[in-house]
Amino acid sequence: MTKTLTLLALLSYASTCLRLLCYRRGLANHRLHISLVAWLLIVATGTSALEILLDHGRASFGEAGIALTLCYLVQRAQGNVANIIRSIE
Repeated sequence: MTKTLTLLALLSYASTCLRLLCYRRGLANHRLHISLVAWLLIVATGTSALEILLDHGRASFGEAGIALTLCYLVQRAQGNVANIIRSIE
């Protein structure tokens, strides 16, 4: 079960990181605080994926759940962090 959760977390973190990296803002306004949050999410999810990939970490049920939820939110917003934050408020 632990290997399955770890693989699920790895795929979720990698997918989230790649989606955020590939986001194109188009005509949207540039906002520094949103860019900073997006950068922090890219660093955090990329680091977590690398830790799991390099066998330095294992995912628990809670961590896999958080990774899946974050991945869902980012994919639903098409990588637009401002939309994620706006939908929370």
